[in-house]
Amino acid sequence: MPSDKDRKTLQQQVLTATAYFLHIIGAAAMLYQQANYWKQPYHTSALTGQAWVNKLINGHPDRIFNELRMHLHVFLAFVANLRLICGLETSKHRVSVEEQAAIFLYACVTGLSIRHLGERFQRSNDTISKYFQKVLNAVSSGPFYDLYVKLPDLSTPIPDYILTNSKFFPYFRSVLGALDGTHINAFTSAADQHASHDHKGGITQNFLAACSFDFHFLYIINGFEGSAADATMYLHAHLLDFAIPQGKYYIADAGFAICDTLLVPYHGVHYHLAEWGQAGVRPANKEELYNLCHAQAPNVVECIFGVLKKRWDILNRPPQYDLSIQAKIPAGLGSVHNFIMDHNETDLEHYLDQEPTPENNTSTGALGDGLISHVERARATALRDEIATQMRNDYQQFLCEHPEVLEENFIPENE
Repeated sequence: MPSDKDRKTLQQQVLTATAYFLHIIGAAAMLYQQANYWKQPYHTSALTGQAWVNKLINGHPDRIFNELRMHLHVFLAFVANLRLICGLETSKHRVSVEEQAAIFLYACVTGLSIRHLGERFQRSNDTISKYFQKVLNAVSSGPFYDLYVKLPDLSTPIPDYILTNSKFFPYFRSVLGALDGTHINAFTSAADQHASHDHKGGITQNFLAACSFDFHFLYIINGFEGSAADATMYLHAHLLDFAIPQGKYYIADAGFAICDTLLVPYHGVHYHLAEWGQAGVRPANKEELYNLCHAQAPNVVECIFGVLKKRWDILNRPPQYDLSIQAKIPAGLGSVHNFIMDHNETDLEHYLDQEPTPENNTSTGALGDGLISHVERARATALRDEIATQMRNDYQQFLCEHPEVLEENFIPENE
C-alpha cells in the first residue's frame, strides 16, 4: 500500500500535469482566435510542384519512374501528346502541361487525397482537382483514347500467342482476345452504397475490358455498380458500341452466357488451373481438355488487370471524387497503359513477377441467357463441341506418337 507521502506526491504531479495541459489548450485557443493566424500562406515550400517535376526530369532516371510510373522518354512523349492531340497548354496561373501530367500521374500512382497532393505540388485543392480532371478527361475519351484503345477487325491477323502455341492453334484461330470484368474500390454516398456492394460485400465499381494477347486493352466500358454482373455489362456493351466482326469471338469465363461472339467453358467441369493441380490427372474427356486450354488462354486478361492495379494505386484506394469522375478512371488508365506499352516494350517486367489471382466468379452467365436466342445458343454450343472434339482427337494422336511423354497435368508445349 502506498504511504500518505506517496499519495500526496502523486496528487501533486496530477495537478501539475493538468495545469500544464490547460495552459497549452488556452494558448492554442488564443492563437486560433487571432485573425492573422488563418491568413498566413499555406503552401510556402521552396520546392514547388514545377520545381519538383523539373528535378524528376533532370535527375536520376529511376526517380521519375518511381514517382510517376513512366520512364523519362515515355513521360516526355505523354506530355507532347497532351499538347498536340488533346490541346492542353500552360494555364494562366502558370501550371505547365508537364506539371498537369504529373499531378494526374502522381495521384493515380499513390491514390493520395487532394489535400496531400496539394502539399506535394504546393497548389490549392481546387487547382489539384481541376488539373486531375482535365488530364483524366483528355485520356479517357476523345482523340487520345481513340488512338490508343482500338477494336480489332476482320483484317486483324491471328495473334502470335495463339498462332505459335499448339494448345491454342488451330482451335482458337478466330479468337481476337480475352474478355472479363474486375472490381475496383469506389467512394459513394450513403444513398448509392446498396447498389455498389459487390459479391464480397465491398463498395466497388465494376468495369469490363477486352484485351489482346500482347497486353493491350482493346475495349473498356465502365461506370457500373459493384452489384452488376459481367454478363450484364457485356450485353450492354455489345448493344452500345462493342463491335465484334462476324466469325470472330473472345474468350470469356463462366460468368458469361454462351453465344456467337464468346467462347465460354463447359459448366460443371474442371476449369481453373488450380483445380487441375489439385486433381493431378490428365483430362479424361473432350470437355475437360477444352476447359484446360480455355483456362490458360484468358490468363492474359487477369494479368493485365493485375498490372493495372499494381501500377495505379488509385484503383485500390477509393478516390473521393463524384462517381461520374470515378467512372472515367479505368478507361483513362487503360489508354495510358496502352500508351506506355507502345513506347516502352520492357515496361511489363516491373509488374509480371507473380501469377495473377483470379477473382472468384461463381456465376454461370444466367443473367445473360435471357437475351440469347435458342438458335444462337445452339449454334455456339455446336462450335464449342466441334473445337473440343478436334482438340481431343489431336491430343490422342499426340499421345500415341509420343508415348515417352510423362507429364501428368498439362498438355505438352510445342516442340
